[in-house]
Amino acid sequence: VEGDAVKEPASHVSVENYLKGASIAESIFRPQYITGDANNKDCEEWFFDRIARGRPVPIPGDGMSITNVAQVEDMAKMIGLAVENESAHGGLFNCVGDRGVTLNGLVQLAAAAAGVDGVEIINYDPEEVGVEGKKAFPFRYTYHFFSEPRAAVAKLGMTYERSLGDALKERWAAYKASGRADKDMSFEIDDKIIESVSSKVMA
Repeated sequence: VEGDAVKEPASHVSVENYLKGASIAESIFRPQYITGDANNKDCEEWFFDRIARGRPVPIPGDGMSITNVAQVEDMAKMIGLAVENESAHGGLFNCVGDRGVTLNGLVQLAAAAAGVDGVEIINYDPEEVGVEGKKAFPFRYTYHFFSEPRAAVAKLGMTYERSLGDALKERWAAYKASGRADKDMSFEIDDKIIESVSSKVMA
């Protein structure tokens, strides 16, 4: 929650400290993972790329790490609630969704959004497979990485209307319309993971 200790070397901390000392009525918003239009980083697309092609989805670890994926519409709403709102001045807000989801659960939500039943999830140990986890998977996976929007709910009156599952249905439609599902893609790291895990099972 807001107020919990964070790593001081993190780049956003120095910016936040500067703003706190500035003679302005500031509000600080901390996002995590984001789903929605104009995102410059793959989020749901990473899952859709595999699901659209009938491929297994490799998830490092046991898949039970909890994360938080925020809808861009909710983030915009939260920031809008802070405008000209004295309750927001000097506040720190986790700009996130109101529910966590496990990594395996996120695969299942993405598959359901695409209308796919029985998606295959492969959980694996990156060290055993011989791949670098950060290159193989775009989410943090070695620990739970989520936060609560407690301050936004209490101080700004933030509410949430749409579930992540419903948001992903809209994102799947946008993904298909973009033509990305039909593009040629390389899955070399995935193939290495799948081959390694399959060989281990066969042994």
